[in-house]
Amino acid sequence: MSNETNNMSLQDLLNLSDEHDKKLGLSEERLQEQLPNLRHLIAFFREYPDIFIDFLIQNDPNCTFHFYFYQRIFLRIAMRHRYVYATFPRAYSKSFLSMLVLMIRCILYPHSELFITTGGKEQAASITIAKIEELCRLIPALNNELNLERGKTRKTKDDVEYVFKNGSRINVLAAKQSSRGQRRTGGLMEECVLIDGDILNEVIIPTTNVDRLLADGERVPDETVNKSQVYVTTAGWKNSFAYKKLVELLIQSVLDPDEVMIMGGTYETPVIEGLLNEDFVDKLKLQGTYNDASFDREYRSIWSGDAENAFFSSEVFDKHRVLLQPEYEYSGRSAKSAYYVIGVDVGRFKCTTEASVIKVTPQPQGTPIQSLVNLYSYEAEDFEEQAINIKKLYYKYKARQVVIDANGVGAGFVDFMTKAQIDPETNDIFPPFGVSGGTYAEVMDQYKKVNKQPDIEADAMYLVKANAPINTEAHTYVQTQMSSGKIKLLIDEMQAKNKLMSTKVGQQMDSDKRAEYLKPFTLTTILKEQMLNLKEENEGVNIILKQNSRGIPKDKFSAFEYGLYYVKKQEEGRQRKHGRDLSKMILFG
Repeated sequence: MSNETNNMSLQDLLNLSDEHDKKLGLSEERLQEQLPNLRHLIAFFREYPDIFIDFLIQNDPNCTFHFYFYQRIFLRIAMRHRYVYATFPRAYSKSFLSMLVLMIRCILYPHSELFITTGGKEQAASITIAKIEELCRLIPALNNELNLERGKTRKTKDDVEYVFKNGSRINVLAAKQSSRGQRRTGGLMEECVLIDGDILNEVIIPTTNVDRLLADGERVPDETVNKSQVYVTTAGWKNSFAYKKLVELLIQSVLDPDEVMIMGGTYETPVIEGLLNEDFVDKLKLQGTYNDASFDREYRSIWSGDAENAFFSSEVFDKHRVLLQPEYEYSGRSAKSAYYVIGVDVGRFKCTTEASVIKVTPQPQGTPIQSLVNLYSYEAEDFEEQAINIKKLYYKYKARQVVIDANGVGAGFVDFMTKAQIDPETNDIFPPFGVSGGTYAEVMDQYKKVNKQPDIEADAMYLVKANAPINTEAHTYVQTQMSSGKIKLLIDEMQAKNKLMSTKVGQQMDSDKRAEYLKPFTLTTILKEQMLNLKEENEGVNIILKQNSRGIPKDKFSAFEYGLYYVKKQEEGRQRKHGRDLSKMILFG
């Protein structure tokens, strides 16, 4: 094949009357003679898409792209089945391969209308642009298939559409109600653990109810591209929509293996192929945010299990992960009535001390919005150092109060909080913190002497000394507030990373700075893991939350719950105050 012919698209070859074709000495008669062979060739390429790519690059001396064996398997499975569900770890090139599947389908099935969707439209657009541009750079022949004329292919920050010369299209479909009524022949659910299950079932999947229109005006429903669904993700949590869809398709794959296929893999494959450095994996295990369950999800493709009788729902948690940015200090842009609360679970002797920063925004009616804007984890230092850390947070956020677990080691920690400290790094002096209330009657009597210190930070601490009734009250409050949407959480760290990497600042960050930026998002995911590990047991009227796996702690949840419990008590106090307002009882004639 000549270089000039190699630069043509398949559609150019089929446009028999095109002037460009005549320059190559092509004639309608010669191509008519070859149509049976072309049909067989295209049918072959549909079954062996990796060989199609080999064919495109065979005469390009500047192309050094080559497939790894597992990538060939991925492509063949995805192209041969209508429904595919792939659970793979990071660095598996799953997004790269999935986008290549869409491009190959668009080329080999003219007039295909394919989409990509994920948790956010901006994220989907960013992934689509990045991967298609990477593919066109590595395999230049793919770029020849795109119609790059003005008004055709378009790219913006939150929307993108690639138009092919044969009439096919790839575009972004937002996982929102606004996408209702649109029509596609198939699509890719990228990181499907981030997609709302109701939206996917009610809006996204119904868009694939049309079949590809052939050149002669007919439609062939049996074509694999029609109603095709490719689900690609890292592992998430059981009892989530994404996991239920996986189980559903797994059952279908047994009943109809020609239509449905399930794939999965671990980090060992990209390590063997040299796509992932084994030292990088080892370093992950040494990081402060590392835990076994998280590593199993991210790198072993093992889904984390909601405990049987789990008290919290992964879907409810994910539904309210809407905060795009953490807050690192008091925000003057907040509503005037907003305030911060810091919930603390005290750790000692190989247990970390956890702090949850909750921003409380009162509402005209009903309970306030409670946003978990940041989380902090401190190693098991002595109480003097821990007290300095918590006092720093208190002043950074201008917090209303620090809510502390005063049971066990917490009681010893509170003793240090009621004393002054000097920061050895800055020589800043932190005054003793006073106590304004708590969950047990003796609290004010016990700290009367402390509260009389002349230089005290008055009313800085609220002490929780939990028992079964208090725990039941707190557990129920957290559950109802989450279900009602009153609690807001930081978005998933993968969403945050994709947003970060779509900016020049993010692209220029080194790995350490990027990890530090993503830490609050990652800690929020660990909080989710801890909450989903809690199963409900009952002792009379009391709710007891026990860990399904003892290897997963609950310290982040405890810190979070203490802060929310304080908000509950403040709200109850406000309501009682209004209830005693006699002016509201006066009747006017």
